[in-house]
Amino acid sequence: MTKPTLLIIGAAGNNGVATLDALTRKHQDAFTIRAGVRSEARAKELLAKFPGIETVILDLDRPATLTPAFKNVDKLFLILGNIENREAQAKHAIDAAVAAGSVKHVLFYSVFGAEYESILFGRQFRFGEKYLEASSLPWTHLRTIFFQENMPGWADGIKQGAFYFGIGAGRFAPLSVGDIGEIAANILSSEGHEGKAYVVTGPQLLSGQDIAAVFADVTGKAVQHVSPDDATTLASLLGAGWPEWQAKGLVELFGVFAANQAAVVSPDGERLLGRPLTTLRSYAQANKAAFV
Repeated sequence: MTKPTLLIIGAAGNNGVATLDALTRKHQDAFTIRAGVRSEARAKELLAKFPGIETVILDLDRPATLTPAFKNVDKLFLILGNIENREAQAKHAIDAAVAAGSVKHVLFYSVFGAEYESILFGRQFRFGEKYLEASSLPWTHLRTIFFQENMPGWADGIKQGAFYFGIGAGRFAPLSVGDIGEIAANILSSEGHEGKAYVVTGPQLLSGQDIAAVFADVTGKAVQHVSPDDATTLASLLGAGWPEWQAKGLVELFGVFAANQAAVVSPDGERLLGRPLTTLRSYAQANKAAFV
């Protein structure tokens, strides 16, 4: 019996690699796994790490490259990159999935609060959600929140005793990328998810000071939370080389956290994962060397 083919677009990014890891560990025999990447170099890297998969070169900005990638594809996990034109790329991928005629389910990677379209990141991903919903394709949205794996971006400050994170006294529940990958793999390898939007957060609501305390405890050094104003945060991100659109988007997201509009621990993640979600403390302990 021929196995169904699963295409992952964005397979070389953090979420894609985490999903490939979970799929190849837990569901290798369930699918022919096809990893969509932008370059031969990325394809070779993935094949070295996951030798049982297929790879295909595609470019979401060039729709003609998508046709061969979708040949005989049964399921799609669509992970858009950190690019400003997410809307156009979502449209191209979904159009290609419809044109293929074989796709029976699309798992769409999205973000917490996308349905409100109140900030840039939400509007970008909600466009893709709505476009997918309007297609003929069965869909599932996977809405995730800020990653624990983003914390190395603030490691220099933590090493100096200050966690510079402009969220005031707001709280949110940072999430493990490894957990996202395993959740995605579980959704893709089971039934009954069509037409659902899952919200996946981390297991604990944490303030900036709570996060600082975790790193202080793990590193054995004093760490205090410092909440810069928006202008200072934006200048810092731009100075670190962030594109302006993305830097402004992060400042908007921090505003959501500061207003406690993301102060939610969703039950979806643990239910879909089948085990407790990874805590920030576990992440910090496993990656202590990056913060000392």
